Amino acid sequence: MLPITDTPQRENAAHPGRTLVASHSFSFARREWIEAGALLSEQFRVVAVDAPGHGEAHDIPGYTMAEMAAQFAATINELGLTDYVLVGHSMTGKIMQILASRAGAELGLAHPPAKMVLVTPTPLGCEVGGQELRDSLFASRRDRADAEKFVRDRTALPLPPEVFERSCEDYSRMNRKAWDAWITEGVNEDWTERAAPIDVETLLIVADQDPVWGLDMQRETTMPNLTRARIASIDCGHQVPMEAPHALSELITSFAAS
Repeated sequence: MLPITDTPQRENAAHPGRTLVASHSFSFARREWIEAGALLSEQFRVVAVDAPGHGEAHDIPGYTMAEMAAQFAATINELGLTDYVLVGHSMTGKIMQILASRAGAELGLAHPPAKMVLVTPTPLGCEVGGQELRDSLFASRRDRADAEKFVRDRTALPLPPEVFERSCEDYSRMNRKAWDAWITEGVNEDWTERAAPIDVETLLIVADQDPVWGLDMQRETTMPNLTRARIASIDCGHQVPMEAPHALSELITSFAAS
């Protein structure tokens, strides 16, 4: 089972029993959901999960898309979830798309999700951003200066000091093998034929100030693989859960509770 933070829904929740299974973007960790998760717990149980190689899962191996998706499936199964919503951000958006597709059952997922939320997701096919971006990431020293630059490059709104510091810590904690595997292999894995079309009701959330994974890219690469999806936008950068937790929680609550 992958490391989780399990936040129970509050007693006055309007939709008791529904769970959100949320995960994070590349080189961050489940702690990016602390603020948004606290808001979402007013209506839902929120289970935030560390992907292999990240956060408290930094020593857990298995960094191909199939290996990561299978570990998420095993975690969901162990929690005994049947009425839940997958919430993936960036890198884990690709994982959640795989789990929500017909490939999810092949990878061991016992019960399919009721719905899915994708926040600035990596596409189901090959990653965008260009070789120059991947080369610069591969050459990273992964020191404090690189951590600060990485966080600032992916945010458009200022983060509270404690959130910025937490993000830099999570960046530095990531397993280097997982870092290299995602840049050289994970971004290039194309699951379109194996997984698409995905027939799960989906909310695709884009960030207006995201220069790489923004609206045009998502319309071109993500939407064609989803049969029942709509798009919403938030005026922030790529790290939506940390930059705009209130706006994000409002969108997710309206969608997941309907």
